[in-house]
Amino acid sequence: MEKDTSDFILPPAPRGLCFDRNDFVKTNFLVDNFLADHNEVASLETMRDDLGVYLKVLRLAMIELINKDYANFVNLCATLIGFDKAILKIQAPLSQLNEEVLSVKQSLENAMKELSMWLNQRHTLMKNKQLLRYYSHTKKCLNILDTILTDISKKRIQEQIVIVDRAAMQYNQLKFSVSKCESIIKPEQNKKYNEVGGKLVNILNELMFKFWNDNNEDNLLKTLIILTSLDRVSETEMLIRKQAIAPLLQDIINEPALQKSKDGLEGIYKKIMSVLDHELKLLVIVTQHSKLTNLSKKYRFLVNCFWCEVENRLEVNMASIFAPGNPQLFYKRYKESMHFVKKIEELCDKNESVYLLRQTVEYKNFLRRWNLPVYFQIRFQEIAGGFESCLKGAPTTQNNSDFILAETLKCWNSLQDCWSDGIFLEALAHKFWKLSLQLLSRYATWVTSICSQRNSQVRLESTSVNKNLLETCINLYMDIEKLIKSLPKFLDHVQNKMSNDRKKIIIRESIKPTENMLQSTKIKINQCIVDELYDHFNMQLKQVSDIPRLYRKTNRSIPTKPCTYIDVIAKALDEFDRDTSKKLDRPFLTGVYQSLFAEMTNSYYKYVEDVLTSVQKTEESLRRLKQIRERSSQQSQDVTGVTDGDKIRLQLHVDVVSYANKAQSLHINKENVGKLTDLLTLVTDAVKTVDIK
Repeated sequence: MEKDTSDFILPPAPRGLCFDRNDFVKTNFLVDNFLADHNEVASLETMRDDLGVYLKVLRLAMIELINKDYANFVNLCATLIGFDKAILKIQAPLSQLNEEVLSVKQSLENAMKELSMWLNQRHTLMKNKQLLRYYSHTKKCLNILDTILTDISKKRIQEQIVIVDRAAMQYNQLKFSVSKCESIIKPEQNKKYNEVGGKLVNILNELMFKFWNDNNEDNLLKTLIILTSLDRVSETEMLIRKQAIAPLLQDIINEPALQKSKDGLEGIYKKIMSVLDHELKLLVIVTQHSKLTNLSKKYRFLVNCFWCEVENRLEVNMASIFAPGNPQLFYKRYKESMHFVKKIEELCDKNESVYLLRQTVEYKNFLRRWNLPVYFQIRFQEIAGGFESCLKGAPTTQNNSDFILAETLKCWNSLQDCWSDGIFLEALAHKFWKLSLQLLSRYATWVTSICSQRNSQVRLESTSVNKNLLETCINLYMDIEKLIKSLPKFLDHVQNKMSNDRKKIIIRESIKPTENMLQSTKIKINQCIVDELYDHFNMQLKQVSDIPRLYRKTNRSIPTKPCTYIDVIAKALDEFDRDTSKKLDRPFLTGVYQSLFAEMTNSYYKYVEDVLTSVQKTEESLRRLKQIRERSSQQSQDVTGVTDGDKIRLQLHVDVVSYANKAQSLHINKENVGKLTDLLTLVTDAVKTVDIK
């Protein structure tokens, strides 16, 4: 790291030098680097001259510095004269003082070592004395406990509970003393200590079950409190589970009982709850008593005793209830089981107990045993498979429904099935919602494929509009409109099935892309209708090329009515509008007509332009031929009146005006049809020179 040179004050350098004065005081200064860095700035001769100039500046600065501090240097030398004699004078006293300090320090260290030794001996004696005191207290407590527990069985129940309470207090004192003097306790004393503890616990366990059988709530509560003071909560819970709960559930939770139950699994759960409400009711009440729940170590009877035993027996003795092969039966049993679990959660006294219940291994195993992915896969095959098979054939109509097409009705029914009672499970809500979106997406894809299957081969002139295809497109549009309008109601139905507000928000947001997808199918339907009508009308528009043959050397009168092809197009459009105006909304129809006329006009413009160009070329050829004939005969004749070319132009004008009027009658703004204005201008300009008298 480069050293900071900000403290060095160098004399200022004259202006115009080729280097910076601070370069010389840098810690990493090297002559070679300096020359290399300034080689491009100035030549070596210039650099030599500049260095010489700055050297003179430095020398002058050094002389000024010496002159400035010279007086201080002289005064310092004068002050130091005789200073060595003064140092020799105080050297002897300081040496003597140092020896005295070292002597005192050694004395203090010796005294500290001796004091530390006596303190350690005293501490050891006190520790041994305390150890003997605890040992004496241990022997005393053992004798007292042995005396107390010897004839306790001969006492009355009320006396027994008092004696046991006293014994428990004595045993806790004994346990504390043993923990302090464990190193000097003899093996026979340790054995007696364990025997006394086991005897005390056995007596308490016997009293607990006796008070439970006698329905003695107060004494049962006292017994549990004593067991809690002995730190026997977990052991007591396991004992209650094995000796009180397990025998009661033995004949209830098994396969034969399930087969015999009239209500199936629900009947089994009712019997289990009946046991909890009657035979085990006292244990529930006592273990939830405020005197117990206020202790640091609490009994969790419903969680650690009842639920764990029930779940273990369901998993071992009734494994068949978890089989997902029959989805209807699986759904029924799963709903009944979740309702049973919810009842147990409601019986828990606090939210803390509910949390502990859900964190138990048994609770997690119970939920894991229900093979929900397999169940959903079966339902997926039923719902999605049935809908997919419905889409294989051609679109079919049906009656007595809000939807026209059977495929749309099947899609709607499939959506309803996903969230219907008997199929939907809230644990699979995310999967059923995904399936719902897939069904709508598949329907939109199917609509797109129907619109894409239109036969686009070139039609013959006699070919009429494919009314079946148009009818299908109209039905698709009406069904999609109905489906989109029904989605909010469907969404409310789905959200009512949810208990999580966050999931409701996610569902409402995720439906928007699907709605947009369904809306986009309207564009495909629009294009399909437009393409079908255009193929037919374009063949009619091609008849524009036949107009010259109608007027060339035929002596026809000046045209005042449009040609047949315009009438055919107008009648077909009137028929289509009449058939669809009651089914399709006007904005959609206007969009269809606008797209149709946009495509038709592009073609029509080319056909008309070709005819006009051809007429003009023909007239020019005839004019040149006529001029040649006139020059050869040297005669000039003036031809007046409307020519055949003028009649052709007039006919085109009549046709185009009629065509534009028809577009206007269908509520189309001609300004929105790209080439329509150009087409009108084209034929209008063509007839400007025609003189009609």
